[in-house]
Amino acid sequence: MTLLGLLYWACLIYPFKLVLGMELYFASIFTFIALKIFGWKKAVGLAVIIQLLAVAILHESMHSLILSLLELIAASLWTLKKKRRILLPTFLFWIVIGGPYILLVSLSQGLHVNFYLILILAVLFINALFNALLVDAASTYIPYARPKSAGRIHLSRMLVDLTVFSIIGSSFLFILNTGLNAERTMISDLGTQAASTASSILDSYKQWTGEQVQSLTLRSWVQLGHLQELIRNSSGSAVNQAVFYDAKGEFIRSFHFNNEDSTLLWIGPGYWNHITGNLHKWEPVNSLANSPGEILRETAYVYKLNLDGSTLLLRFSTVKYTEEVIHYFLSQSINVLYMAIVIGSLALFLHRFVIRSIRLLAKITTDLPQQIRTTKSTEWFDSHIEEIYTLIQNFSFVTEQLKQILKESNHHANYDTLTGLANRRHFNEFTQHVLETSSALNQCVAFMFIDLDRFKPINDRHGHAAGDELLVQVADRLKKASGSKAFAARLGGDEFVIVYRDTSKSETRELALQISEQLRIPFIINHQEVNIGGSIGISMTPDDGLDAETVIKHADVAMYIAKEQNDHSFVFYEDIAHQLATDNWDIAHELQSALGNNELTLHYQPIVDNRTGDMVRVEALARWPHPIRGLIPPSDFIPIAEQENLMDILSAYVIREACIQGKRWSDMDETSPKLKISVNLSKKQLAQRETAEMIETILIETGFAADLLEIEVTEEAFSEDLELVVASLHDLRNLGVRAWVDDFGKGYSSLAIIDLLPIHGIKLDRLFIQRLSYKNSSFSIIRHMINLANEQGWQVVGEGIEHEEEARLLIEAGCYLLQGYYFGKPMNASQITKELFTREETLRGRVRQRGY
Repeated sequence: MTLLGLLYWACLIYPFKLVLGMELYFASIFTFIALKIFGWKKAVGLAVIIQLLAVAILHESMHSLILSLLELIAASLWTLKKKRRILLPTFLFWIVIGGPYILLVSLSQGLHVNFYLILILAVLFINALFNALLVDAASTYIPYARPKSAGRIHLSRMLVDLTVFSIIGSSFLFILNTGLNAERTMISDLGTQAASTASSILDSYKQWTGEQVQSLTLRSWVQLGHLQELIRNSSGSAVNQAVFYDAKGEFIRSFHFNNEDSTLLWIGPGYWNHITGNLHKWEPVNSLANSPGEILRETAYVYKLNLDGSTLLLRFSTVKYTEEVIHYFLSQSINVLYMAIVIGSLALFLHRFVIRSIRLLAKITTDLPQQIRTTKSTEWFDSHIEEIYTLIQNFSFVTEQLKQILKESNHHANYDTLTGLANRRHFNEFTQHVLETSSALNQCVAFMFIDLDRFKPINDRHGHAAGDELLVQVADRLKKASGSKAFAARLGGDEFVIVYRDTSKSETRELALQISEQLRIPFIINHQEVNIGGSIGISMTPDDGLDAETVIKHADVAMYIAKEQNDHSFVFYEDIAHQLATDNWDIAHELQSALGNNELTLHYQPIVDNRTGDMVRVEALARWPHPIRGLIPPSDFIPIAEQENLMDILSAYVIREACIQGKRWSDMDETSPKLKISVNLSKKQLAQRETAEMIETILIETGFAADLLEIEVTEEAFSEDLELVVASLHDLRNLGVRAWVDDFGKGYSSLAIIDLLPIHGIKLDRLFIQRLSYKNSSFSIIRHMINLANEQGWQVVGEGIEHEEEARLLIEAGCYLLQGYYFGKPMNASQITKELFTREETLRGRVRQRGY
């Protein structure tokens, strides 16, 4: 702030002088900078202090003080309205206030409006605009002076600034250059004319007699008249006033020529500046009441001539030079106006054909990603400029290509690449949408889950290629049979689903019969007839559920009931709901009793490291040997346990039994590597912070090492309550328990979510393993999954391996941890104990024999 004040003061002391005493001031630049940096209060305060000092010390005109402060206040009011630029308020100020103010002051002092006054106004106007423009340009385009809150610069704004700067800057340079040239020309002419006039006067004076000279010394009016005639004859109209002093410096007489102003202000107090030879310039002392340009009118150019000790002061007229300067300015103003028109026309052309095109292009491409995602048509425009036309064509081409790529990507993301039916992801989205729509329209929706019968034997016998061909033919029949009201999808493997909208039970039954008949018709695979059939489970809204999870689960249950009947039939969930409820209640009651009596057992399936052939971990699987129902698989009693809120008890039982057995194995041979045990947790349990506390308690009670216990969770656990799930996983990791993502790749979560989880590894979904072959994309997908896991520092387990070829391809893809019937079925604890000390050699030998 102090530096700005000093610079402001220096500009007031040392203005840039032009011809005829006209001056250019740059003081307002620093008040405008203060306004930009420190705000209007400090800027106005600085201007008031400096201007008052200028009035007191430099005798600056009060009118100049008033104009400077009013100009700054106008700019300050403008900036208070969140406007950063001060050129426009400066322009408006001088048009509305500054110019009229100077005219009124001049008229009040008896002056007339003439070209000279207009010239002074034009110089002040251009000077003020140039100062404001300079500050605007600095604050906009100089990086260090640019405010941090300022946005990006628009190209159209740059073009306007360039145009304005060209016009105002050229006008300013014109005034500066013309003023300097006119000043030099006038001084040169005055010096020459003054020297010639003085020489002529001296020559004539030397011809005077002694009496004439004596009479002049004695102040003879007759001889003074002769002196006046001598001056007039020698100078012509060049001298308009003269003053004669005696040898003692006393005033004798003044002479006036050319009928100009008879006042002799120039022989009073003022500033004398030597110009050249005996030529001097006199300027009056500043007055508080001086109007702009008043000092210029009173400035005098005086030649001192010595006449035998007496002094003759000759004031040379500047009227001729003033008129010449005015006419020159006026004539050159036409050139400036012409240049302004040319620059303005060029700017208009650039704006019309360049800036407008670029602005339209920027507007069109602003939401281009959204247009591409929604496949919205993009309306491009034409341009006559080759580069812009090429740019538009490139944008158009790239946009259409991206739309096509996105369309294909969406198709791959939402449709099964083999059959062309919707995939699981698309099915989940469609289900949510159709349930909302049907609820609003009060319509029934049927969900038909279809599982092919005898597909696996055909796939094993004829190969994966034949199995794929069979799936394609099944999909074609389903599409033809279901009609336009139905939505068909393949969930994976040999599982299909059909969603039938706006239907009834009788209409759904008719469709189920058609599908069953279509599936019973033999298929032709490799020129051979193949018979399969299918089991169909059907649930309907709203009777069988209103939300997606419920109706899907009920359709799945009905499908398994239909499969147990083994007659390629279909089953409505509504028809079996009552019996299922009774059976479920019985099973839930018996399960609770079995848990209390320790009737459930654990089986363990080996996970082998193919690099060493060692069994490095096992997965604990619950089994329920029911005394009447026989061995009940987890797929039957776990859903009931979830429904009856028995999962906490069941999980605690499984984890406790696994830890007890794991402790036994650890204590058997302390020299060999410890066997890790993994157990499964449901998404509901993982969303409970108490689960980690329960596991910690069991670890303490059993003495089993936390780093030997691993937890498996499916991707479905991350679809809801993600924050709670992540918190629970962190709690488990803090205990030392590692977590794995089971059935990785089913599509319940995105990679972005998986990346946030504190997991140790992933287990590839068995559907990828079943379809593993060089001839399909599963091998490439698995290889990329493994590479991704390696980059994240995760381990990878391939599960569900049933054939040697599957194991070999997994190993080739970079997967070294293998699980499946090919390496060992789930076994009880005693069998695993035996395998630990006997079969490991067999497993190791199998791995080495195959050369994995």
